[in-house]
Amino acid sequence: MCRNLTRWFSASILAAGLCHLAAQAQDVSTLRSRLGQLREHSYLAPKATLAELQKLKPQVDKWPAGEQARYYSLVSNAAREVDSKLALAAAAEEERIGRALGDDAIVASSLVDRVYVQSSMDDMGEVSKNVALAYELAGKTSDPAILVKTTITAGQDEIRRGNGRKGLEYIDRAVVLANGSGQALLQFTALRARAYALSGLAGRGSEALKAIDELKAKAVAIPFDGPVTRARLAEYQIADDAGQLARAREALTDVVQSLQKRRMEELVPDLQVTLADLSLRTQDYREALRLSRESKVAARAIDDTMSVEISQFNEGIALIYLGQLEEGRAAIEASNEEFIDAEALFEYARALDYVGQKEFALKVYARATRKAAAASAAKVQQQKESHEKEELLRREEENLKESQNQSKLQRAWSVAAALALLGLLGVTLMFRKLRAANARLEKSET
Repeated sequence: MCRNLTRWFSASILAAGLCHLAAQAQDVSTLRSRLGQLREHSYLAPKATLAELQKLKPQVDKWPAGEQARYYSLVSNAAREVDSKLALAAAAEEERIGRALGDDAIVASSLVDRVYVQSSMDDMGEVSKNVALAYELAGKTSDPAILVKTTITAGQDEIRRGNGRKGLEYIDRAVVLANGSGQALLQFTALRARAYALSGLAGRGSEALKAIDELKAKAVAIPFDGPVTRARLAEYQIADDAGQLARAREALTDVVQSLQKRRMEELVPDLQVTLADLSLRTQDYREALRLSRESKVAARAIDDTMSVEISQFNEGIALIYLGQLEEGRAAIEASNEEFIDAEALFEYARALDYVGQKEFALKVYARATRKAAAASAAKVQQQKESHEKEELLRREEENLKESQNQSKLQRAWSVAAALALLGLLGVTLMFRKLRAANARLEKSET
């Protein structure tokens, strides 16, 4: 009876333990799914996603370390366009967790997250170095997600440095890795990167558009709703680059409607500004006017100053082409030129020339030319500073290696000298012993 009771008690403990483990596993699975959804939302509504993540912050310390790392990676991604300081701090915390766990995949992920923040800040000094470190660390793991992530990033860095074909080779490798994983979201990520890479290569525009068709098909198979919208957004950008304005406009219209339907309004004003630009380029001035006025209202509602100013500028351009010259000029001149680039000013000059305002058009053209020259000079200076930083880092690494080699050589010479000294002392001692033995021998012979 006692033995049966013991068995029953042990079985009860085991059952309770298994239930607890099952509950924990379910909690982790639910948490991971939630973080996955937030990651998808972060691409289309970074500010709103960051606000949701901040609400979760008090709970994070209670999570398994791996999920904490996922959380900080997500914070870094959501914050990089909003708060670069917070994004870098989150990547640093992710790295700390990875090193504490001895997990190369987490450390590699933190380095990639840091790279994206640095890129968004145009701080390219250490980007290539961090990309290389992340790629090397990922190669020590069997984690398909980090292998795909770092391979894509390595390819993007090569493209940034002007090595487009080499970059595409990396990204093609990432597609193979993603396909081998069997994970649809990884496959989507790699295919999207490949479409953009092809779009950036001269003469590969048609291939990029075919890649978009494959990307859209893959997006449908993913349980999250974000990838479908992201695929259409990529379609707009790549079709625009290929000069297929009708397809670009259709895709972007679908993106805007999808975001509005899901009440994700954060990017809508900016996208409506872009739609208005597309309408101006396709000479649909009434639609451009409607979109500009809509985007101005929406941008004011979320305090998006840049979108407000650009919307007002586009509204003025549309009015000029529609024959309302005074209203159009008033709208444009009231906008803050700080937010208006040279390309927009050239469009203003063309609109004035179109309606017969030749003299004023020349003045605006001169303004546009000065602004283009200033922007070009600033870009050259920025590239120069970036190259100088990269060169300085390269020299520092070479100096460090040379210093380490010299230190090793010095240690080798020190060891050799010590061994030589020991040898000399040994020989001296041997000669002393030999002289003493000879002396004793001479005495014995006398």
